[in-house]
Amino acid sequence: MRNWFTTQRPELESWLHTIHRHPETGFDENHTAAFVAARLQDLAIETHTGIGKTGVVGVLHGTGGTGRMIGLRAELDALPMQECSGVPYHSRIDGKFHGCGHDGHTTTLLSAAAYLSAHRNFAGTAVFIFQPAEELLSGAEAMLKDGLFERFPCEEIYALHNLPGLGKGKVGVPAQGALASADHLEIIMHAQGTHGSAPHTGQDVILAAAHYVSSLQQSLTRILDSRDSGVVSFGSIHAGHANNILPDELKLSGTIRTHAESVRAQIHRQLQLVADATTTLYGVSIEISYPNQVPVTMNHPSQVEAVLAVARNLAGAEHVVANCRPLMASEDFSHFLQRVPGAYFFMGQDGPYCHHPSFIFDTDIIPLGASLMASLFKQQAALPATSNA
Repeated sequence: MRNWFTTQRPELESWLHTIHRHPETGFDENHTAAFVAARLQDLAIETHTGIGKTGVVGVLHGTGGTGRMIGLRAELDALPMQECSGVPYHSRIDGKFHGCGHDGHTTTLLSAAAYLSAHRNFAGTAVFIFQPAEELLSGAEAMLKDGLFERFPCEEIYALHNLPGLGKGKVGVPAQGALASADHLEIIMHAQGTHGSAPHTGQDVILAAAHYVSSLQQSLTRILDSRDSGVVSFGSIHAGHANNILPDELKLSGTIRTHAESVRAQIHRQLQLVADATTTLYGVSIEISYPNQVPVTMNHPSQVEAVLAVARNLAGAEHVVANCRPLMASEDFSHFLQRVPGAYFFMGQDGPYCHHPSFIFDTDIIPLGASLMASLFKQQAALPATSNA
């Protein structure tokens, strides 16, 4: 199978180059979605568009008898950042860049679709899911709201992601939690603003925020088990306009990452406790909200074993990292895994890490990635329908 992908490599790389030149951010992936849909149609694969706004789904029925419906997923969107990779097929859109490798993931899944289309003597049905807006952590829910699994009732679902640092050509398979939960944290503090020369006539919301952030971080080191993964990071703080006026409002925004729902709940409680204490000390009112939340990307045991079996066969046992250490990054693929059993795994490559301005997806790993996806589908689709493997 990998030899087939190697012989097709020039065309497959041309697909990646086209996608890379035209990066589009979440829910604006119109050119990318049209390109993917056109390639699926060229392959005589049943094609559905507009699922989750800009999502695309391809459906391919095998000719080898009845079997199970298995979903394979890739992401369409790029990042709002400037590319500095220097490759000849660099981004043609200023301030947008495929800096996480979604161009490579989409190409890998299209490549698997091309192989299966050319070799249709398999059992079951392949569902190729091209998801929008992963970077916004919103695209999976949008597809679900459009009835993804009602229209295409997958029995299992799989996704892969490149991972610089794992080792080129290696496959990493987390046993359970692959990626952290993510809470978009927004905090608004309200106060009675006043002149800087007379702080006693109002409340100092900036001082209150400084106390809040430092007290929260200090307290978390004491209440969280040091063996658990849990982090709160604030990336934005905005307040005031004049140098001598204490403002009446301050906004903090940040992110919460954990690998366990119990830790996540602890952090949520501590955020409120520190807010209550800050209100008592400084007289400000504090509102806490979570505009966007995704759970832990939790793999299912039987599907992990399925990935390991295929990976060991294709890459060799020495190139497979079982029980791969989970990352603190997050993915809305977690929403799919809450609905359907499946697994999320990694493919190693060299070079800068994802979201670095010089990152580039290594096309050398496309044959392995596409082989993994196609073989995984064939293996799982051929299982008896009553199996919970």
